[in-house]
Amino acid sequence: MKMNEVLSRTLADFEAGRLDMDELIAQWRKYGVDDGRIPAKWREVLDGLLMRLESARLFSGESCSFSRSELLATMREWLDRVQAQMQAQQ
Repeated sequence: MKMNEVLSRTLADFEAGRLDMDELIAQWRKYGVDDGRIPAKWREVLDGLLMRLESARLFSGESCSFSRSELLATMREWLDRVQAQMQAQQ
């Protein structure tokens, strides 16, 4: 399975309640941050998003300065952009 398929599936599974936050973050680290095929600047951005998501996880609801729903939307946008960049390089 390709990186983009794994990340898209894990995000959808999390949003549907079939995956917990820890597994979502672990999968995105494995297939996003740790994937050397993705340019370093994109991996750095994703690492920052995941750190904020981990911080948001420690707080209930939206009481954290990082909105979990906004972070998830940003992760989806990151995935769309990195897919487009990688396709343009092929």
